[in-house]
Amino acid sequence: MLDVGCGPAFLWRRNRERIDPTWTLTLTDLSPGMLDVARGALGDRATFLVADLQELPFDDASFDVVLANHMLYHVPDRPRAFAEVRRVLVPGGAFHATTNGRGFLHEIVELVPGWRFAEHIEAFGLETGPPQLEPFFDDVTVERFANAYRVTEVEPVLAYVRSSSAFRGGDLEPLRAAVEAAIARDGAFHVTAGAGLISSRRP
Repeated sequence: MLDVGCGPAFLWRRNRERIDPTWTLTLTDLSPGMLDVARGALGDRATFLVADLQELPFDDASFDVVLANHMLYHVPDRPRAFAEVRRVLVPGGAFHATTNGRGFLHEIVELVPGWRFAEHIEAFGLETGPPQLEPFFDDVTVERFANAYRVTEVEPVLAYVRSSSAFRGGDLEPLRAAVEAAIARDGAFHVTAGAGLISSRRP
């Protein structure tokens, strides 16, 4: 199993005790720092390697499963990346990619003028991802998760927006005021999540 762009391995840390000891798990990322964090969390339960999804350093048909967790919208040349995923998968192997759908965090987006957050979703989202995968994979399906966020503190919302690569600076006071008002009135500021999973397989 190969996890590309694994980041700090949030997925695996949450499921550490569920990792089957018979699995051979490889985690890759462009950032050595991210891999250091992942290695600290998982130790010898996985192999860690700095690698670019657009040029994977693995032999053909090396993996039964490839995972891409909320990262494909950052990849500059996705067709090249998909060709690489197809190459390293065994015939019939599965490719699973999580991403967001249109409307994700729209309650926040509407309050932050100039925040180009939707660009990620248009690059590779639940609606835009499947047509990109279909030239490379069969049986492309989408599973939408019915989830939402219940926000009870203001500062984490502001910090999230500031940390986004799509935020170019601007007035966050309208957002602060709206979140504070909702928390005071309703006990929480409710935000649409709208994430999901796109699955496919190598022919």
